[in-house]
Amino acid sequence: MDHEKILQEAISQSKNPSDVPKVETLHQNLAHMTVALKELETRLIRVTNKMNRLNIVDRDEFVVPLAECVFLIKNKISETEKSINKFIK
Repeated sequence: MDHEKILQEAISQSKNPSDVPKVETLHQNLAHMTVALKELETRLIRVTNKMNRLNIVDRDEFVVPLAECVFLIKNKISETEKSINKFIK
């Protein structure tokens, strides 16, 4: 994650100079959420494969919390992208 690049992007995108910190923060949030999403998606795949490999039928307590986290982060990424649009040109 290149914070300087994110700052430069925020400077070039912001409608008003006072919006730069807001846009920068939202872009940083997106970057962190994207990293977390990829980690959770990878974990979900690994857990699902393990449950399949071990023929574990009752897998909800292992899989559902991860799937819910993936769903939630995807929604929050979408909301954050919409928030950025309020402040950019």
